[in-house]
Amino acid sequence: MPRAVVDKSIEIHYQSPNDMVSHLAATVATGVVDLECPSAPTLTGPINVIFHVPWLGRELRLTGRVTQSEPNGPNTSVRLQITDGPHDTCAQLFEFVGRFRTGALLEDSRDAPADGGPALSAEQRIRAMSPSLRAMLAAKANAEERVILSRDADPRVIEFLLKNPSIAIEEVRRIASRLNLHQGHFAMLTRHPVWMNDELVRTALARNPRLPEFMAEQVLATMPTGVLKNLAESSNVTAATRRVAGRILQTRGIVVGVRRT
Repeated sequence: MPRAVVDKSIEIHYQSPNDMVSHLAATVATGVVDLECPSAPTLTGPINVIFHVPWLGRELRLTGRVTQSEPNGPNTSVRLQITDGPHDTCAQLFEFVGRFRTGALLEDSRDAPADGGPALSAEQRIRAMSPSLRAMLAAKANAEERVILSRDADPRVIEFLLKNPSIAIEEVRRIASRLNLHQGHFAMLTRHPVWMNDELVRTALARNPRLPEFMAEQVLATMPTGVLKNLAESSNVTAATRRVAGRILQTRGIVVGVRRT
């Protein structure tokens, strides 16, 4: 539920695009807005209703009329019927909802706010997004956005980053060492021929403790002998990776030494 401020008008503030989409899902069809207000509106007749569009710095000023108001604990439940305002329309509000739902506003969000205010930083925009929107952005993110998204804990964001056609090999190397990767991520990495031809990507994968042993065989198979010896003798990799490295070295006629710290 958004935060509603009641004064000479009713201002509706959303924490995130997902919050706005969820709250206005039914409004798109009915034109009815339900709110929890700290006090009952004392305004009669048409009310100026201001919708603050999250992370775009936009406002839409519509007209509303209170059709129901009743106490609900410390707050007041208010039902509004909204109509077009003097300058903005319900159609504009519903367009924002639809474009947030589909992710079409991801491109628009990079522009400066239309009211002339300062543009939000990429970090602020992305942290205000719902997990679904962050994942959608990851597939088309620019370099600055990808740096921010690469630190995201949501596995879906990493999945869509790896699908981004603009991702650079340096970014893939960093992602390959992430400790929140799961089997699907490793599968995407190991199926990509360019990435698997990069020794630093393979080394990052080999040192990742989340790498499944059956995938370690593929990752380590073409590694140089010196790198394999380091892995086989290191205590900083998993026992599974050491075993795989040792088996490959044995096929090359090399005996693995005592494990190093």
